[in-house]
Amino acid sequence: MSGEEQATSGFETYRAGGTTPDIALMVRLILTVRAVRGQLDERLRRIGQSASRMETLAAIMNMPDPKSQSDVARRLRLEGATVTRMIDVLSREGLVERAPDPADRRVNLLSITPAGEAALRDIFAVYDSLRDHVLADLDPAERAMLHDMLGRIIARVDAPQEDAGE
Repeated sequence: MSGEEQATSGFETYRAGGTTPDIALMVRLILTVRAVRGQLDERLRRIGQSASRMETLAAIMNMPDPKSQSDVARRLRLEGATVTRMIDVLSREGLVERAPDPADRRVNLLSITPAGEAALRDIFAVYDSLRDHVLADLDPAERAMLHDMLGRIIARVDAPQEDAGE
């Protein structure tokens, strides 16, 4: 590439008051995630819940047994300490049970209690309503295409990067 053809960094482009289609796409992706999460949190607050609680409870319910706190943390892409704090709260409220792993007593295995399942039922009623609203303008083919594209983006995020810019 010649000096004239060399791509300008995102910083330089933004500094000059501009953008590119790729920059705008990444910004829109981030804003979409924030907007959906914000709407979900706002709606769940009305029933005394949150997106974080939903994610944790749903992961525990949906993952195959046995499931440990570290398994849940990996699935949610969160630090172990963050999940431990949430499990502490959910356990105190009687929504999640911890049991020592018979194979490794340092590990806690998690399960949803009947009260946790009832809470998830209420949470999913709120989630289903928001999901239906958000996806209403997309036909099944568009939904499938978006699902595929987001899966590929997630795979790229997870792929090792030669130069992470650090």
